[in-house]
Amino acid sequence: MSYSYSKFLLYSSCIIGISSVIAYIMNDVYVSVYLLILFLTSVNFWRKPEYGLRRNIDLTVVYMYAIYTTLNIFLLKDEFHRVILLIVFLSVIMYNLIEKILYYLDSPKWIIFHMAMHIYVSFGIFFIILD
Repeated sequence: MSYSYSKFLLYSSCIIGISSVIAYIMNDVYVSVYLLILFLTSVNFWRKPEYGLRRNIDLTVVYMYAIYTTLNIFLLKDEFHRVILLIVFLSVIMYNLIEKILYYLDSPKWIIFHMAMHIYVSFGIFFIILD
């Protein structure tokens, strides 16, 4: 992928870094550190996206983040937070499916849906931190 396309995903990954700083300001160190790791792996991959170790590390961190968030919300939060998690989860699945279809059709519009996933994940963390 050329930098003219990947730069948008690189920039949208930076929103995760902003969320990490906000989590730190709100004294949630675990979430802040985890978001920092997610930010670093995402930026590291999207600066030069190629299939390989960097992509696998990024995907592993993403899946670990999803498991952590799900467990945290289901064990520590109320029904409102669970419904919000379900809505975000279903949206991300829908975006992911649309992204894969557009990528298969060789349309660069798949980037928009991947950016939307970056944004959803970045702001979804506040449902863990805020009560």
